[in-house]
Amino acid sequence: MGDYSRSELRAMRHSRIKKLAIAKCRQTSQASSWVQSSKQDELIEFLVEGKKPSQTPPPTMPETTPTKSPYENPNPSPQPSASTGSLEDMLADKVAERLGDDIFKKTDGMREAFIKAVAEETEKMKTLVEDKMKDLQNPIYVKINDVEVKKTDGLKHKQFPFVLECLKHFKRVWLCGPSGTGKSYLIEQCADALGFNTGKDNYEYVKGSAGVTESHLTGRMTFDGSFVDGMVSRAFREGYFLTCDEFDGFDANAGLVFNSVLDNQGVLSTPNNKNNPVAKKHDDFHIAVVSNTWGDGNDFEFAGRGQIDLATLDRLQAVKIHVDYDKNVERALAGDFTDLANVLWSLRDRCNQEHVRRTISTRLFMDGQLWRLAGKSNKQFLDIVTTGWTKEEMSKVNINQILKESK
Repeated sequence: MGDYSRSELRAMRHSRIKKLAIAKCRQTSQASSWVQSSKQDELIEFLVEGKKPSQTPPPTMPETTPTKSPYENPNPSPQPSASTGSLEDMLADKVAERLGDDIFKKTDGMREAFIKAVAEETEKMKTLVEDKMKDLQNPIYVKINDVEVKKTDGLKHKQFPFVLECLKHFKRVWLCGPSGTGKSYLIEQCADALGFNTGKDNYEYVKGSAGVTESHLTGRMTFDGSFVDGMVSRAFREGYFLTCDEFDGFDANAGLVFNSVLDNQGVLSTPNNKNNPVAKKHDDFHIAVVSNTWGDGNDFEFAGRGQIDLATLDRLQAVKIHVDYDKNVERALAGDFTDLANVLWSLRDRCNQEHVRRTISTRLFMDGQLWRLAGKSNKQFLDIVTTGWTKEEMSKVNINQILKESK
């Protein structure tokens, strides 16, 4: 019979202590029927000190001679007596005898081994996740013609190497994708990797809209006859990096300027500059255009988008890159709130499946983390996000079910 201390016995279940007590009764040839009605402390005292609890003997009844029934079985089957205990006790004794006295210590060892194995696997999984997160933030060393130019830090979209490669070989690229996927920031990272940024005054940014005219792009003449250079012509001439955001939002006529910017002739007409009416392209000039559509015009999701000239599209055919949502980046932006990321991914999937025209962009993962750090719950954050949604939309996405599934 294995020896246990009081502290070890108190950590066990009552049913298990009963089994140990029954096994000890079996070894010492004692009746075990009292075990089932005994308290845990009494059983522990018996196992440690061998002292059985004091029991009040049942009141004696006058002996009577039982009257034998004519229907009584002349050969009755033997019934368990008080000295041998109940049938349950007898079975428990046999099981304990069959398995051995140390069965409970064996199960303890198995339980500890299982907990240890689960802890080790959890730690391995945690290490894998942390390594994956580090890969997203490891610096990338950029080389052009085997000469190191710059290293970039911070989170990087999965399309970062492809965009950078495209800019290296063609000095132009077209990024297109849903709203809030990080397209503009991705361009900034690539430009910075190539040595262009606003701090060096060699980075130009222009956003397309119907209000942008050709003079904004190629320069204008002031009332006193002086010339004010345009954003596009200045970058073209000086060798800057030019980002044209919302490229499908430019006025169709003004957008024709980009045909000269994107072709291989290397010249751009600047008619308002009387001293230099033609700008020549600098060898360091790079251009990136960003849009939500592929230039087909207005659709149901993005209003105010114009159809891009076919000649312009032809110049960008070989440098088109689709930028979708990157779950690795979104997971990192959610910080420690994994449940937040799961909720937003589920909401995005519901919107897509139910054709709900709402955007669940990468920006929401960063904003959601800020709200969670401020003490808001996922439900409170989703209440903010879905403010203004129609009852039909709310019914389709079923926020309560999303929250329930995330737990």
